[in-house]
Amino acid sequence: MRVRAVLVVLFIPVLAFAGSIENTQHLELSIKDIQSIHIICGPGSLDVFGVERSDRIKVTAAVKISGITQNMLQDFLDRHVLLSLKKRNRKAVLQSEFKNQNLMKADAKIDLTVEVPKSLGVKIDDGSGSIFITDLATNLKIADGSGSIEIRMTAGPISISDGSGKIELTDITGNLVVKDGSGKINMGRVRGNVRIIDGSGSMTIKDIDGNVTVTDGSGSIEISDVTQNVFIKDAGSGILEIEGVKGKVVKRE
Repeated sequence: MRVRAVLVVLFIPVLAFAGSIENTQHLELSIKDIQSIHIICGPGSLDVFGVERSDRIKVTAAVKISGITQNMLQDFLDRHVLLSLKKRNRKAVLQSEFKNQNLMKADAKIDLTVEVPKSLGVKIDDGSGSIFITDLATNLKIADGSGSIEIRMTAGPISISDGSGKIELTDITGNLVVKDGSGKINMGRVRGNVRIIDGSGSMTIKDIDGNVTVTDGSGSIEISDVTQNVFIKDAGSGILEIEGVKGKVVKRE
């Protein structure tokens, strides 16, 4: 009984100090002579907010690590975390990635909150994790591996290339192109032409002031309230419902 009691006492402090550790960092960069920002990020969420009359890019990065103790934190950051915001020619580049991942002995992600002047063009290369974007006013390009994408109140043109995950787009001004592997697509109140190339997953497209062009592999398609034309190049498998189109509906058999 004494041996068992000693083992319990020794084991509890180890559990108390191991677990999830968070390290928050802040980055800033003046946008003087900068026309766009390229965001390169790995695992973790990404929130991008357009800010009116701002002259700086501001980043809050929350590095969240599971499976290390507090005294191992700095060594982990030095060995594995690549976090930087730098000017390259007329572009800002934000990198938020993990290096030497084959040597990592913990699970980790970096959650980013990015404030950018509305006038900057934004390009995103994302590995995994959710993306939320609002209030941008110019060109937006997204290449995403996995995770949900939500964009609100943003002017385009907007181009999205996505592997998997739900896509939700609302109050968009400008042409919109979505190339999606799998996952549900919902879009509404778009003032521009819409083109979707989809592998699988249902899609709901409504209140579009422009043309709609769809190529689909599988999943239901619901299209309503379109001011111009609807072109269905391939409906794939699944239910197709179209109503409230003021122009013509062309469906390739």
